[in-house]
Amino acid sequence: MSVIRLSAGWSSGAVLQHSTPQQLQGNAAPKQRLHITLQCQHQCHQLNTHADELGVFSVEIAAQPPSGPWTLSISDEASNSIRLDDLWFGLRLICAGQSNIGWPLRHYPAQLADVREQLFASSTQPLVRAYLTDAYDPVQPADYRNAGSWQALTAEQCADWPALLCHFSQSYQPSDTTPLMLGLVDISWPGSAIDAWTEASVPASSAWQPGALFTSRLAPWLQQPFAALLWYQGEQDAMGKEAACYADKLQHWLFRCRRYAGWDFPLLLVQIAGFGKLGLPDLQHGFVQVRQAQQQFAACTPNCVLVSAADLGDVQDIHPPLKAELARRLALQLHAMMQADDSSTLLPLQAKLHQLTTAVAVLRLPDGVYWPLIQPIEGFFADCPPTGWQAVPARSTTDQQQIEIILPPAAKTLCYGMAAQPALTLYNADGLPLLPGIWPLQSS
Repeated sequence: MSVIRLSAGWSSGAVLQHSTPQQLQGNAAPKQRLHITLQCQHQCHQLNTHADELGVFSVEIAAQPPSGPWTLSISDEASNSIRLDDLWFGLRLICAGQSNIGWPLRHYPAQLADVREQLFASSTQPLVRAYLTDAYDPVQPADYRNAGSWQALTAEQCADWPALLCHFSQSYQPSDTTPLMLGLVDISWPGSAIDAWTEASVPASSAWQPGALFTSRLAPWLQQPFAALLWYQGEQDAMGKEAACYADKLQHWLFRCRRYAGWDFPLLLVQIAGFGKLGLPDLQHGFVQVRQAQQQFAACTPNCVLVSAADLGDVQDIHPPLKAELARRLALQLHAMMQADDSSTLLPLQAKLHQLTTAVAVLRLPDGVYWPLIQPIEGFFADCPPTGWQAVPARSTTDQQQIEIILPPAAKTLCYGMAAQPALTLYNADGLPLLPGIWPLQSS
């Protein structure tokens, strides 16, 4: 007897993208007729379809506004049936990349205690679900091909939730008063390089091979409706020999993903956090090269917003603990992206070399209020052959729209935040950092 099976993401508790038609896909007996009922309170939609010669079926579910819970029932003529409960039409966000996405809240005891206290104190359950796999099972290694399940955020289950996504669910606020269920799809894989997430023509047998994670974890979600893709990856590539190639790889990855999805979906690109010792700039360091590649890529890619974690790193831990602050920045940028007609207006903050004399360089800041945490401003360095990099004093002007940097003799290059563990000291009114930058010094 053939059992009805549905594609990834269709299970009890699932969050579907609202206001967009859905393709319900799956397998049944070859040429089997199927009856489908989608019901929510007083609403009821009934559809009929049939499987093809191979048992594959696909039927369109009409777009629904934010709503739930819904029940989906599918039955065939042979008395086989399947029922999904607690379905919601809300905001679905795909979260892919390395372990800084999926690192569980249990690794941060103080944060876990705070989240549990808030959940216990709340009289209502948060409007958020996460699709979680066993990628971070502490007992036994997981199989990268394993399916996951949708889970609600509860005090009992929150320890196994990704810390970043848990904090994100608390930070994100929809733009209107309509209740909106947030669906966070965590398909991240620890220690994964970008090649594994990029579409490849050769079948893979392990998670580390090119195309393996694209085929098994990302591709099934790209052809379903979603609001945006959150991409937090690059640490593995930064520690390898091909960090300088990351810009090309990132461009190729997104091109293949958008082509497979069939549309230029919004991309929230996280600029990787600092890792390693504080020190002088190192333009050849892998983390510096990857951050620069991410920055340059976001600046010229439509429908892409860079969310920097460069200043949120930890000297000794590749999994920095400031997940709540990064979640706040992600929520802020996602909200702006969802409201803006042109996401290019949300490109990250950068300064431009405005004026140069033999003794002073003047950087003009973007529009917005900046404030230095200290005076003089730290974080600026100049390359002065033959001695190399040295810290240089900088001070903001009274209107805080320009920064004056005192240059040593023979300075060839000026930079800010170009170290493996950058020291960033300038932020805008939303607490977003001025991004790392490098400026050639050529006297006029």
